Amino acid sequence: MESLIIALQNVNLSASITIVDQSLDKQYASDIQTLCEAFSADPRLIVELVVTGDNRGYGAGHNRALLGSDSDLHLILNPDVKLDPEALVRATALFQDQPGLVLLAPRSVDISGREDFIAKGYPSVLVLALRAFAPNWLQGLFRNRLAAYELQHLPTSGAPQAVTLVSGCCMWVRGDALRAVRGFNEDYFLYFEDYDLSLRLAEHGKVMRAPNVLITHFGGNAARKGFRHIGWFAAGGWRFFSQWGWKFF
Repeated sequence: MESLIIALQNVNLSASITIVDQSLDKQYASDIQTLCEAFSADPRLIVELVVTGDNRGYGAGHNRALLGSDSDLHLILNPDVKLDPEALVRATALFQDQPGLVLLAPRSVDISGREDFIAKGYPSVLVLALRAFAPNWLQGLFRNRLAAYELQHLPTSGAPQAVTLVSGCCMWVRGDALRAVRGFNEDYFLYFEDYDLSLRLAEHGKVMRAPNVLITHFGGNAARKGFRHIGWFAAGGWRFFSQWGWKFF
């Protein structure tokens, strides 16, 4: 929230922010309410907190905010992402310069400053399994395939590049295109709903990555979050490949 306020200062704009709490945890909801009230004092922010009575998944939570909005540009942002102060300036400028752009991914680094590849190529079952479960020595044997999936060849500066898939941790989306595809597919509970959205939005315009739009991402890695996340990851992967086409190797 603090990084977003700084970014808004640099574009001299205000923003409407919707936070959807699906935790079903009364203490957590109370803490979030207190936090939102603190940030609501800032004139650049209109903060709406929605506390739900159920948890229907990542995409469904976002759709509670997305589909009721008339925004020209919508930023889907995880709480574990810090925006660079110039991120909003550069992202909004790209959408103004390129009318055909519908979905934009930033360049991302982790907390240590290493590249965090959140724009991807189309995955294979092998690559996803290697990234989630394989030890480092085994991943090393397939480094070229992993690098191709993570689009590691893309430069860290220069003009925007066309990409296939964008991570839901941070994506700028043109509002009319987002409403045209009805937001996220709520059949996905968690994982791969962002990939599905990327492919559906690509039918309405360009999907790109902008090297000069920078974020720091503190999260990721489903396999390290326990068996529930592994289960959601597997179920989401099965649905994604069944819908968009299986690629095993």
